[in-house]
Amino acid sequence: MKIKKNPEIDLGKKRSMFLRVGMILSLGTVLVAFNLKSKPQYESSLGDLVIDEDIEIIDATVQEKKLPPPPPAPPELEIVEDDEIIEEDQPEIEETEVDQETEIEPVVDIDDGDEVEETNEIFEFFQVQEKASFPGGDAARNRYLAENLEYPPMANENEIQGRVMVQFVVWKDGSIRDVQILGKRRFGFGLEEEAMRVVKAMPRWTPAKQRDKAVPMRFRLPILFQLN
Repeated sequence: MKIKKNPEIDLGKKRSMFLRVGMILSLGTVLVAFNLKSKPQYESSLGDLVIDEDIEIIDATVQEKKLPPPPPAPPELEIVEDDEIIEEDQPEIEETEVDQETEIEPVVDIDDGDEVEETNEIFEFFQVQEKASFPGGDAARNRYLAENLEYPPMANENEIQGRVMVQFVVWKDGSIRDVQILGKRRFGFGLEEEAMRVVKAMPRWTPAKQRDKAVPMRFRLPILFQLN
């Protein structure tokens, strides 16, 4: 059976029209797409930008210089006439008349020589001008010790003998002070006590002198304990 086509509904006849319409739509779409890409998204113009800021205007001022105060006025000078006598404080001059009968008081010279002040400083034997001495000298001192020294009985029984060094001070009046034993060695058995006793019992010495003044002097005396 042969199919017959209706010439009125034949789409082939309208193919050229559809092609032209399609091309027109495609071209329009392409043009629209180019226009969208080339057009910027944000439009701005410097002419439309208005900036409102508070502008502070500073006045240029010049500080006023302070002038120094004027100098004080000079004192007024008092004009004195030539005939006017000006009284001034004049030193008084004592008038003294000297004649043959006037007695002149002698001028007393003050001796400014070096004087030794009163002092309690204790001098060594090499510091004084004149050493302290036992009355009668060294021979009299040795005789005094031989006559007054008593050998301690316990030291005699135990045959203890030796040399005891005694130190003392001959004061300004010749008295004996500050008697003590020197050295770390002690014999014992009464030797040290007897040595101190005989020294304290000494008569007054002649004191040491420094610049003709009596001064205290330290003295060291060895006392020998020896059995016969």
